[in-house]
Amino acid sequence: MRASVFSPKLLVAWVAAALLTFAASLYFGSLGGDGKSSADAVGPSTFSRSAIGYAGIAEILSRLHIPVVKSQNDALAKLGSGGVLVVAEPELDGRAISAASALLKAPAALLILPKWQGEASGAHPGWLANAALVPPFAADWVLILAVPGGKVTRTPAAPHWTVNALGETPSLDAPVQLITSDRLTPIVGAGEGMLVGELRNQGRRLWVLSDPDVIANHGLGRDGNAAFAVALLQRLATGQRAGSPIVFDETVHGYVSTPASPVALLFRFPMVIATGLGALALLLLLWSSFARFGAPVPAPAALGAGKRGLVENAAGLLEFAGHRRSVVRRYVEASLRDAARRLHAPRGLARAALLDWLKRVGAARGVGADCAAIARAAEAQSDAAALAAIARDIHHWKGEIIDGPSRDPRSRRSPAQRGEEGRRRAG
Repeated sequence: MRASVFSPKLLVAWVAAALLTFAASLYFGSLGGDGKSSADAVGPSTFSRSAIGYAGIAEILSRLHIPVVKSQNDALAKLGSGGVLVVAEPELDGRAISAASALLKAPAALLILPKWQGEASGAHPGWLANAALVPPFAADWVLILAVPGGKVTRTPAAPHWTVNALGETPSLDAPVQLITSDRLTPIVGAGEGMLVGELRNQGRRLWVLSDPDVIANHGLGRDGNAAFAVALLQRLATGQRAGSPIVFDETVHGYVSTPASPVALLFRFPMVIATGLGALALLLLLWSSFARFGAPVPAPAALGAGKRGLVENAAGLLEFAGHRRSVVRRYVEASLRDAARRLHAPRGLARAALLDWLKRVGAARGVGADCAAIARAAEAQSDAAALAAIARDIHHWKGEIIDGPSRDPRSRRSPAQRGEEGRRRAG
């Protein structure tokens, strides 16, 4: 039988390690990943309930039964055939460039320029500890990505709006952030600049909101701002397909959840733990399968064929059972009675009389072995080698008394001599 590749202790250790690793994978898998590990929790996003966040306008639109999508990947695909894309205050990094590209491809889009930057509060999660104005060049840079040549200005007081196509008057605190650009058509504006400007290009409409205070959480509580923000988005969606969503692109704020292929998911946490377990199981399977090289060794036959195999199998069973003395005694008795039957011994003889009769017949036929001595030895012996010698002696005795004495000198040795020889061979 082939030995196991692993010892029992090592196998138990492997199983325990596998169970612990599997439990850990289930635990970390239940935690999952929401794609927000690098996100700005208090920034200008629809996930943020801070003063500069946009969770408020998203909630208002939802209550007005206007579909809202907080997109964490491929915002253009979520627009459908009539949605409005909103990119609010993109950060100054490579994601803003990608957002600008999406703005120019969307059929209707709103770009909100940055104005505030905040620091998260350590005492109140989701709140701001403080907020400060972003440098003017930061707003200029975002504007230029979508409208080259545009300029951002800040005025100390809210101007008197000479153009207001939305019909709602916003309420703004100083400084008010406005934009100037020859490429933009004012939707809401004054002599100092535009609060909302429009850029049309090949059937696409891009609106730019210069000051986010009218739509951010802290500004929605001021008179007219909530109505202004809703009117702004509804007017931008005019002409679009009814029931189309307002899609907020949150990838610009670090809320990224990129769908991966099934193969790629196998190598991302926490699925990589299950992948490692599968690879380890495969390695262990290969290890146990290739314990040796070359052609496989044929397995021995379960039972030997022929008389020799039959005898060896029977001997093995007797050895396993541990009743050698009883078997030898019965074999001796069976041999004596069979010899008596074949020699036509008188019927009804007792055992002692039968042994005496067989002894006399043996002496008459020149048999050297004493059957009575063999029978007494079978009663007295328990040693395996001696019992084997007794079985041979009774076999030779039976053959000589029936067929005549053997010419083999070994058959003429006494049972004691044969027992001694058996013990020497066994030793």
